[in-house]
Amino acid sequence: MSAESSPVTLPCATSEAQGVPSDAILAFVHAAHERVGGLHAFTLVRHGHVIAQGAWAPYAADRRHMLFSLSKSFTSTAVGLAVSE
Repeated sequence: MSAESSPVTLPCATSEAQGVPSDAILAFVHAAHERVGGLHAFTLVRHGHVIAQGAWAPYAADRRHMLFSLSKSFTSTAVGLAVSE
């Protein structure tokens, strides 16, 4: 079965229920807007639950678009996790 025919869906939860203050997520969104200025969309997952997501016009969460440097994001996350351990 292809990934197109069976999309993965994750359960949703409030950020507070997963240990993340909602005001911290809002601060991240504001900081990203000020410092990066070009977010298309983001999804925040904690403990297997979607706790926040958003998209900025003309982009939408349900529309595909090109991703660049994604492997660098995964690599830097892995390095951060390794350092913390």
